[in-house]
Amino acid sequence: MNMANTGLKAVISERYELFMKLYNAGDLKSVSELYAEDCRFMAPGSVIKTGRQSIQEALGGLKAVGFAKIAFTIAEVGGIEGGDTVYDCGHYELLKEDGSQGDVGKYIVIWKKINGVYQLAIDCINSDK
Repeated sequence: MNMANTGLKAVISERYELFMKLYNAGDLKSVSELYAEDCRFMAPGSVIKTGRQSIQEALGGLKAVGFAKIAFTIAEVGGIEGGDTVYDCGHYELLKEDGSQGDVGKYIVIWKKINGVYQLAIDCINSDK
């Protein structure tokens, strides 16, 4: 990873830390606000979800089936330092209330800088199960 991407990784890592904190606390409305207003969420076996309300509903569905917590591990971040568009990819893990693994998979996200803050614009996940 070059020096420019090291700075981007730190910024994106902070966004994921906030995402995990909010999701794990059950604050799905605030999680949805980390997404761009016109965001898209792509999950296996589902149509593309568009917009923050759809994100909130999709995350609510994860909670409803028992995925109490989420964790992300960034593998790669790319883009132009200070640019408006960044991508990252890595792995996610969904945990049940008892801490056991409910799902694990990989993701790729396109982030857009909106009003000086990176927001998730396109979020695509793929389960390993």
